[in-house]
Amino acid sequence: MELVGEKRIQALFSELRLADEQMIPSFAGVWNRAQAQTFRPQRAFNLSFLAATALLVCALAALALWSRQWQRNHDALVSVPPVPTAGPAQVAAATKGPEPTRWEQRRSSSKSRALRLAARRRALLVAADRKAAHEARTLASWESPTATLLDSSSDELLKSLPQLSQTVDELKSFLPSSPK
Repeated sequence: MELVGEKRIQALFSELRLADEQMIPSFAGVWNRAQAQTFRPQRAFNLSFLAATALLVCALAALALWSRQWQRNHDALVSVPPVPTAGPAQVAAATKGPEPTRWEQRRSSSKSRALRLAARRRALLVAADRKAAHEARTLASWESPTATLLDSSSDELLKSLPQLSQTVDELKSFLPSSPK
């Protein structure tokens, strides 16, 4: 009876193995699908990378244009020619001569406008320098309102070294008296 029971158990296991083999996909099929998935391009990453790169390039280009414009404005402010200081008599003497042509009048008006703008810029710069100097002096002279509370009557003693000529008795006179 043992033999019949073993054959029946073997038969049942064989049926289970066949059922499992039919349910399980083949190794070659699983391997091919796995390799095909690893080589597929990831478009979402590529598009986001492309967008971020384009944004970075645009930001750098805008920064370059802005810095070039700022440099031009800064150079224009720095290289302003000095305004001539002349009295009315000197101006009248300088303007006497042949009548200027229309082109010369336009050119002189644009020069005088440029000189007025330069003088206005220079006056603004001087005013800004004066204000900055005043603020710097104000900051340098600031003193803490509680600094006097930190002063002590024995500060000189604590901040100086004893002299070699002083005796121990003289030094003890500075110490507070201790009860005996």
